[in-house]
Amino acid sequence: ALALMNEIPVTSRKYQFAMGMAEKIMEENAQSCNVELLDVNRVALASSFARTTTRLHDSLKRSRTADEPVGGLPLRLVSALPLGGYVASYVRGVSTCINTVRSLADMTGNLLSQSRRRESALVRAGGFQENEVELAVEKLAEELLWMTEKLRRYGAVEEGIKRWSYASGLASLSLTAAPRVQGLLVKISALLIGEMARDGTQVPGQVKFRLLANWLPLFSHARLGLAFPVLTGYERVEVERAIDKAISTLPALDQEILLANWLQDFSVSATEWPNLTPAYDRWCNSTRQFVM
Repeated sequence: ALALMNEIPVTSRKYQFAMGMAEKIMEENAQSCNVELLDVNRVALASSFARTTTRLHDSLKRSRTADEPVGGLPLRLVSALPLGGYVASYVRGVSTCINTVRSLADMTGNLLSQSRRRESALVRAGGFQENEVELAVEKLAEELLWMTEKLRRYGAVEEGIKRWSYASGLASLSLTAAPRVQGLLVKISALLIGEMARDGTQVPGQVKFRLLANWLPLFSHARLGLAFPVLTGYERVEVERAIDKAISTLPALDQEILLANWLQDFSVSATEWPNLTPAYDRWCNSTRQFVM
């Protein structure tokens, strides 16, 4: 049933049937309180989460370029050059400012001209196919968020955290994804980081580091303006606290890498979130102890 959800178009009436069937089976398994049936839920969801993540990555790769080019070079290659991190961060910042203006234009622009642009896009060669790919990408992102919530409900969120930490390719592509897709990926990342920071969650340090390193840039650069609200003010504060707590459990060198990258992203981003200044100050104070 979970596999069928990936295959059936969201516009089909059978899509809700497949989703309802999956929910019914998993809920009945959970109500049985049988350990083996609970394991069925966990294994099925973990497998489906991994499969959907891969399909979303492939769909995004087909629909848009992974990195903004700089003289023909991808930003990640530029970042590897001397002072390249600052150059790449600057370019991302300029791109983010442009994207923010576009987001506001989407909300306040002329609806008629938008409609004409969409019609023009659809009639050009391959237009229908491109539109279908964009719809498929958003559908897969919605399914990933649904699965993430189910992983938490049925006690398998640690598996989701581990698999999300390996999704570096998807994290890179998310920086240039459509705003609504970015919003869904922000929600997934926020949910998993919140669970990762809970006292009862057993997650290795390297998994925490990978997840934060891969997904923190999206928080800074996602187009989450007035036209696409994603998290409430309270939720943003809670996510900042979860990030702070997760970083505090890592070795000093890992903290340095994460916070240095965050500082570059935050200084050029169009938003004030996430503000990890308390974590950065704490790391600075802790490193001073080595020379005192």
